[in-house]
Amino acid sequence: MKAFDIKKHSVLLAILIGAFSLVLTNSAFNILLPSFVRMYGISTAFGGWIIILYILAMTITMPLTSVVVDRLGRKNTYILGLGLYGLFSIVGGLFCQYVQVVLLVRVMHGIAAGLMIPLSLVLLFDYYGKEVRGRVVGAWGILLMIAPAIGPTLGGAIVQFGRVELLFWINVPFAFFSFLLCCTQIKRYPPAYRKTIHLQGIALMVLSIASLSLGIQMVSNPTVPRWVPCLLLALGAAALVRFIQKENAKEEPLIRYKLLRRNPVFTVSLLISAIQDAVMFGVIFVLPLIFQEVFHLSPSVTGAMFIPTALFTSLFVWIGGSLVDSGKSLKFIAYGIGFIAVSVLAFAFVPKEVSFLVLLLLMALRGIGNGLSDMTVTAIGLNSLPEEDLHEGSALSNTIQRLASSFAVMLLSVYYDVRWQMIVQSGESAEYAKWMALKEECIALGGLMLLTLPLVLVMNGKKAGVVVGNGKEPAA
Repeated sequence: MKAFDIKKHSVLLAILIGAFSLVLTNSAFNILLPSFVRMYGISTAFGGWIIILYILAMTITMPLTSVVVDRLGRKNTYILGLGLYGLFSIVGGLFCQYVQVVLLVRVMHGIAAGLMIPLSLVLLFDYYGKEVRGRVVGAWGILLMIAPAIGPTLGGAIVQFGRVELLFWINVPFAFFSFLLCCTQIKRYPPAYRKTIHLQGIALMVLSIASLSLGIQMVSNPTVPRWVPCLLLALGAAALVRFIQKENAKEEPLIRYKLLRRNPVFTVSLLISAIQDAVMFGVIFVLPLIFQEVFHLSPSVTGAMFIPTALFTSLFVWIGGSLVDSGKSLKFIAYGIGFIAVSVLAFAFVPKEVSFLVLLLLMALRGIGNGLSDMTVTAIGLNSLPEEDLHEGSALSNTIQRLASSFAVMLLSVYYDVRWQMIVQSGESAEYAKWMALKEECIALGGLMLLTLPLVLVMNGKKAGVVVGNGKEPAA
């Protein structure tokens, strides 16, 4: 094996280990809210900030990644995120008996994730040519699918049979090994110094994203007065408009959203990805309610129902990546989207007496669809950008997807609460009312997924040499 091949595979290993550990830990935390409430003697509303602060810090940091890269370079920015992740994992392990420290650690882990996630694929694309990037995305996607599948089980086992500090200490060897490989194997990237940093612009961007994210998170919280999220959403929208107005006057803005104008393939792929993420997180909200409220499955069985989805996503994300690299038609993405839509729509029409096997098959079908369409669309979009714009496009893409998924969950949660109570007032039972509301949400999510099919055909028809296998354009 050539020395360069060994080096680039070492970079792949370093990035995969860091990303895997990050997603593993966060997915473990997401199901432990009741445990934290009991452990620290806090209210559920206060405990929810353990989850919210991570999401908020990550969402704010993602669009700022391009600014940090401009000053430090890609390698140093990624290493900074990895260092913060490892360092504050140690802090959490040492002082996890204090809930204030846990909150601080979650903020710093969110900042680390905001720096690392947009740069993960960008760094890999620097070492792997366009002819194999689909399979690289496949390998990256496999680990990102496996981590959320085992994270909740790991977190539950640690809290039930071990000690909570292990949730933090388990990250340290992963972070250290990945940090060591990144320092020694990734090439140095000189800072570009293209951007002029204006504190007012950064303040407006942070205010807009923080206000929108917090407003979205608080809409479905019954303990928060209704006017608070409305005020936050209005403030966020106003700050965002003002930020765009000021950035339009700059030659080199903080976020290069003009990439959306110049590159139609990237724009279409980003729109598809945003809708896919909204549907994916919407399904994660709706299906557990269906399993528990309609089919009366236990929480543990409900969690296990998502294992077929994770397994088949992991398998087919590699197949999807290989098809991208082959340079053939991208229509397989449309098949994947169709599988997702069919599996989600089916939950609106299956009877209560449906076989458990049918439910597992529907979950597996959704996994096949996710694998064929989700990460492959991301790879196509990034592949269409010039090398110097990869980190800008990745940061923009991740930020929009994060906001889209949060907004979708907010709408679904509000609609569910209002709709089932409305049906109850018409004389139906609460159980029937909840089932009807969830059916309607499944129809909405499946229909939204189908709306992306014309966009896939548009993307396939561009033939811009975006996803090139062995120097070939995609076939019609």
